[in-house]
Amino acid sequence: MYYIDESEVPSYDKHRTYKIRKGDTLQSVADALGIDAQELRRYHNIYCELPDLIEADFKGHLKLLILAPEKDKTSKKEEIEKKTEKVSLGSNYKLPFSPERTDKKYKVKYTSKIGDEIDVMELVINVKWIAVDANKYHLFEVNRAADIYINGRLPDTMMSELAAKTAQVLYPLKIVVDEFGKWIDIYNYNEIESRWGKIKSEILDYYEGELVEGYIEQTEFVLENSERLLNSLRSDYFLRTFFNGIHVEYTADYGFQNDLQFPLEEEAESVFSVQQKMDPNLDDAGFIKIEQKGNYVDSGFGFLYGYTPLKVNYNAVYVLNSENYIIEKMNLECNIEKDIPIKTIIAIEIFDNKKK
Repeated sequence: MYYIDESEVPSYDKHRTYKIRKGDTLQSVADALGIDAQELRRYHNIYCELPDLIEADFKGHLKLLILAPEKDKTSKKEEIEKKTEKVSLGSNYKLPFSPERTDKKYKVKYTSKIGDEIDVMELVINVKWIAVDANKYHLFEVNRAADIYINGRLPDTMMSELAAKTAQVLYPLKIVVDEFGKWIDIYNYNEIESRWGKIKSEILDYYEGELVEGYIEQTEFVLENSERLLNSLRSDYFLRTFFNGIHVEYTADYGFQNDLQFPLEEEAESVFSVQQKMDPNLDDAGFIKIEQKGNYVDSGFGFLYGYTPLKVNYNAVYVLNSENYIIEKMNLECNIEKDIPIKTIIAIEIFDNKKK
């Protein structure tokens, strides 16, 4: 059983920190330190444990805020040494994609905030590399732990239980990923389809009623053919953020502008104009950091959420291992500015087997 203990206080010995006092808010601390509040939150969220992510403000259990290192206290010698720790790129400034022998578990946390209402889903997902062909298409197996926590608890409603049970048909999921690390196809559709009969039988043995019948009908509609299943899975936040295609060619200044698609609505793509930037130097922990920042672009297919013009910003940070270029952790946020603001946060980091 995997459970993220909200009361656990992680060790931040390797970071500069601020001890949070009673009455402190993100804005008050930012003002006192002379740092932009969003930058303060962004840096903390890159290096903190998942339960300690700052959303609108500090959580009640949070005791320490992680701060960026003070550059002016770094000696010239140390600064020179750090500058020599450049990110190693391939030809044409391409960030290599070397997933061979990857077999890692990740803690995944989805946070949805609508106004003052917050819902959190936590789970563990395993990513395993299987093979690569002559055209540099990689085959991965993605598996998911059975336990899914909704707001810190196992599902306790029939709808949640049905969703968790039905999702079992997908796993293990085998996917095709291109040479840039972007997910492009499902490999084991026939295997998934064959699993449905057993799972459907188990559902009907335990549940009954119109709601269940409707759920089964919808599932069978999605599983009718591989193209329909692929379109449905394009809304899967983990697949879209983890296999986002960040292993591409960068410019000489380690950045570029491009359009990026992301599914803010079910089975609907939103287009963002994004500035993608890689830090040319490894960070203090020896990791590669890549940031994506952008805003929603009207692609001509209407507007999000009720066809009303909206301002939506997209911010993502990827932290990669500098030896194999595999994701160590990442954090993605989409903020929709409207009368009742909407925020979606996807946080992923390598799972520590010692913590249950």
